[in-house]
Amino acid sequence: MPVAGPVTRDYGAAGEGGPARGMTLAGLPGARVVSPCGGRVVFGSSFRSYGLLLIVDCGDGYHVVLAGLDRLDTAPGQRVLAGEPVGQLGAAETRGRVPLYLELRRNGQPVDPRNWFAARG
Repeated sequence: MPVAGPVTRDYGAAGEGGPARGMTLAGLPGARVVSPCGGRVVFGSSFRSYGLLLIVDCGDGYHVVLAGLDRLDTAPGQRVLAGEPVGQLGAAETRGRVPLYLELRRNGQPVDPRNWFAARG
């Protein structure tokens, strides 16, 4: 996982906008965020209301999207290793935790990340 903390909204969970296309994790304020896969950073910048957003091309048609970061420590085009720090969370919003949104996409479509993480150990 890119940050230590509980899952507060799971993939497919019902919500105002329909089923969740990713999962939301609750990290500690200022926590380091790491890349969940080795690959190449294809996007890293602010995006709409998501705050700082990072997309890593993990290969085999998979991309990981991380949103809600307060700081990015990488740039587009940079290669990253699995577990390498790529950013940091900001200040706490609720109950002393900071949300980090994670979406796994395969060939452009969101997929449940639990099986992908389980297969990677």
